[in-house]
Amino acid sequence: MEQEFDSDKKQDELTWLENLQRNSWEPEVIISGITLAFLFIFPAKIYEFCAYINQELGVGYLFSLLLVFYLTAIISVFKIFFVLHLCLRFFWTGLLGLSYAFPHGAINEKLFKAAQNYNYQKPEQMVLRMEKICSMTFAFPLSLVITILVITLYLGLLVAVYVWFDLTYLTVYLIFMTSLLILSLGQLSKKKSKFKTWYSQTIISSIGAIYQSNLGKWFAVFYSLFIFVLATPIITSDVKDFSLFSNETNLNEFEQEWPAKNQTFQDLHDPNKRFPRVFIPSEEINEDFLKLGIARFEGDRKILEDLNNQFQTTIDTLNWHQLDETADLHRIYIDDSLVKIDHWEKFRLPETGQRIYQGVLDIKELSQGVHHVRVEKLLLIYGFTDNVPDVKFRQNWSKFSFIKK
Repeated sequence: MEQEFDSDKKQDELTWLENLQRNSWEPEVIISGITLAFLFIFPAKIYEFCAYINQELGVGYLFSLLLVFYLTAIISVFKIFFVLHLCLRFFWTGLLGLSYAFPHGAINEKLFKAAQNYNYQKPEQMVLRMEKICSMTFAFPLSLVITILVITLYLGLLVAVYVWFDLTYLTVYLIFMTSLLILSLGQLSKKKSKFKTWYSQTIISSIGAIYQSNLGKWFAVFYSLFIFVLATPIITSDVKDFSLFSNETNLNEFEQEWPAKNQTFQDLHDPNKRFPRVFIPSEEINEDFLKLGIARFEGDRKILEDLNNQFQTTIDTLNWHQLDETADLHRIYIDDSLVKIDHWEKFRLPETGQRIYQGVLDIKELSQGVHHVRVEKLLLIYGFTDNVPDVKFRQNWSKFSFIKK
C-alpha cells in the first residue's frame, strides 16, 4: 500500500513538473520584463553611488572608477541577456502562431518546382526547438548571479576595510591578488577536497556542469564574451563623464575642448545628480556678482592637514594663500586674473545632499561679453607602494566660460 502511495506521489510530482516546464514561458516573459524595467533604472543610481563614495567618503577616484565600471558592466550584461531572451520569445510566439495557422507545415506539391524536392521542418518541430533555446537562454544568467553577488560583497568588504583602516592602494591590491591566487590554485589543483565536494553540489556548479556537458566545454565562456562585447557600448554610455570626478587630475584635452555644459551650469544640470567640480548658476550672468560653487571632496581634508604640517615651505614658494578650509586648496582666475574670495559658505544641495563650498565673485568691473574662468588646485598624491605624499599643482582643474550680459 505504501509503495502504491509513493508511486502515485512521485507520478503527481512528475506531472506537476511537466506542467511547469510546458508553461514556463509565462513566468519567463514576466520576470524578464520586470527585471529589465529595474535594470534600466540602476545605472544612474550606480553612477551617483560611486560619485558619492568618492566625494563624501573619501574612497578615492581609482576605487570608485573600478566600482562604477564593474557594477555597470554587470547591469549591462544582464540587460543584454534579458533583451535577447525577450527577442527570442518574440520569435517563438511567431512560430507558435504559424503552427496554429498551418499545422501541417509546407505542402511541397504547391511550391515552385525548384523548391519541391526538399524536406522542410514542421511548425511543431520549430516551436519545440525554439522553446528549448529560449529556456536555455533564460536559465544561463542563473549560473552568474550568485558568483557575481559573492564577488560584489567581497569587493565591498575590501573597500570598507580600505576606508576604515586607511590602508594604501598597494595593501588592498595585495590582499585582492593573494585571495585570487589562493582561489585559482585551489580550483586548478586535481586533489579532491571538502570544499570542492561541497561546491560541486551547489546550484552554480551544477548549472555550469549542465551547460558544459550538453553544449560544449567552451560554449559558456564564448557566449559570455559575446554578451559582454554586445554590452560594451552600453557600459561606455553609462560611465560617460565620470572622469570629471577625478579629484587628482586636470581636465583632459577633450574635456577642455568640448566641455559638458550640464556639468558646469546649474540651470542645465539634473538636480538629482552630483556636481563633479565647479559650477555657477547659468551660462549667462545678468548681475554684478557671480555665485561659484565647488564640490567638496572628503579626501581633501587629509591633504589639507598634511600640507599644513609637512609642506609649508612649498606653499610659501607657490605664493598660495592660507589654508584653513579645503576650499582654500583652490585658486580662481577670471581671464587669467587672480580673483580673491574672502569667505566660503558651506551648503548641502537639497536633492542629492552633496556638500559644497560657495563663494561670491565681484564681476561688476567686467565688460559685457564672454569671460573665461580657470580654477587651479593644490593637491598631494600619495605613493602607490609607500603612501608618501608628493605635492602636485593642477593648473586646469576646472575651466569654463560664461557670458556677462
